Amino acid sequence: RSLEAAGFLVGTAASSQFRSNGVLVATKIAFQSERVTPDGSEKGELLLAHISPSFRLLAAYFPQRATKAPFFRTCMASAANSSKMPFILLGDLNTGHNNLDIEGSGAPFYCADLFEALRSQGGLVDLWRAEHGDRREWSWRSPINGFRVDHAFANAAFVGCFPSIRCSYDHHPREAGLTDHSALLVSCA
Repeated sequence: RSLEAAGFLVGTAASSQFRSNGVLVATKIAFQSERVTPDGSEKGELLLAHISPSFRLLAAYFPQRATKAPFFRTCMASAANSSKMPFILLGDLNTGHNNLDIEGSGAPFYCADLFEALRSQGGLVDLWRAEHGDRREWSWRSPINGFRVDHAFANAAFVGCFPSIRCSYDHHPREAGLTDHSALLVSCA
């Protein structure tokens, strides 16, 4: 309601489960959205926003462990169906590179091979890695380890439209206790 009062148009996807996480997209321009969460998923959400006739944003919150595999497949299909137009995937994928996105003795990610397939098979660019290389930074922390689980992936058409794209984390919301995740910031000029 606050976003709408500020002039934003809002689309949401949330499961009917009590206290389950969901996703929200808010823009200043009209868009159509559709929930594309894999059938039968008890946790996790995917919301595909058609922001203009030629731009798509897939907002994601992935579940844990092996239950995230169908989410990766849906993301790959959405990217393939959007290959001719700018496409960006944003959100908490609860996954990363096992050798770069885990601090110390943190547990390895399930479906790390599917995470890598977004790039190798899906043709998507990890916007944070493209800018920061092998640098390590954590978007979520357990009591003893950090993990980079919040990501932005874009296709070549998106990168071509926004050649000065920047991707970073703002740790203030997490450090202030507003959320348990750092904010993922994507700036397009």
